[in-house]
Amino acid sequence: MKRLLILSAIIVASVQLKASHLASELNLRLQHQAWFTLTLDNQCFETPVNFFHSGDLAPGNHYLEVTRLDNGYYGPYSKPRIIFSGYIQIPARSRVHAFIDKFGHFQINKITALGPVYMPAPVPNQCAPVPVQYGMNEYDFDQLKNTIDRLSFESSRMQVAKQAISANQITSRQVAELMNLMTFESSKLDLAKFAYHNTVDKQNYFILNDTFTFESSISELNDYIYRG
Repeated sequence: MKRLLILSAIIVASVQLKASHLASELNLRLQHQAWFTLTLDNQCFETPVNFFHSGDLAPGNHYLEVTRLDNGYYGPYSKPRIIFSGYIQIPARSRVHAFIDKFGHFQINKITALGPVYMPAPVPNQCAPVPVQYGMNEYDFDQLKNTIDRLSFESSRMQVAKQAISANQITSRQVAELMNLMTFESSKLDLAKFAYHNTVDKQNYFILNDTFTFESSISELNDYIYRG
């Protein structure tokens, strides 16, 4: 019995250590520094804030509900309105900077790694499937960028980029690099929409936000993604 209790304690400690090692942080604000309260998973934060920080978050999905506190007839913060409710994805060992935009969408500004995440090496298995290539081969991708860069017209650049994306899987980083080869905001947005369904790491698609000049383009891309 004593040995069983010790083994159980070791298992619990191991799980807690792993969770702590992968823990992430969330920094959240609203546009125009508006004040708000929120519920994160099963915990309610009822003190009005215009900036929220939470540390030690486990990676994965978390339920978030944000209530903006507008000024009403009865004074400051007397007109609460829920502007976001849904699940958000938190990556492992990361500091996530996010905001709720004017359309009620959860937007990620930046993700900073808190430290390397060490995963155990897989045990060799003769029956294991051959690994699938992750995105375009880097040599082929560099050749694609060089081809696009030599073209003078935006329409030709778009045509070549779409041809390559249609025939290959691609990563979010590679999509962002192709977008940066385009001149016009409308072309970047069109390419981001076109590439989404062939992107192998859709969870990282937020990095495309940095390639846009206008926030309206970010919102339009998110609307496209949410509509499926």
